[in-house]
Amino acid sequence: MNTKIKTALLTAGALVMTAGVSVAAPAKYHNDYGKHGYGKPAYGKVVKKKGISPFERAQINRSAANLAALKRKALRDGKISFAERIMINNAERRHATLVARAYRT
Repeated sequence: MNTKIKTALLTAGALVMTAGVSVAAPAKYHNDYGKHGYGKPAYGKVVKKKGISPFERAQINRSAANLAALKRKALRDGKISFAERIMINNAERRHATLVARAYRT
């Protein structure tokens, strides 16, 4: 098959697949223009978080230890391959998300 035709078909397929994603967005991303925000209940008082729980602290520590171990393993031979860099970036992103979720008020 010609590479130009194959590229055109793959591009068209990708566009069709991503078109459905925007339609299927979850309701939590819907903007009510000030009715109530993400962390606020529709009625009643907003409860603020006082800090992180011991369970969340343990999760964060475990995630940090896993990230450090992954970095040590990747740097053991002195070079970081492309696949190792992707794994480290994904682990850093997961850890940052976990920390942000734990400290969210």
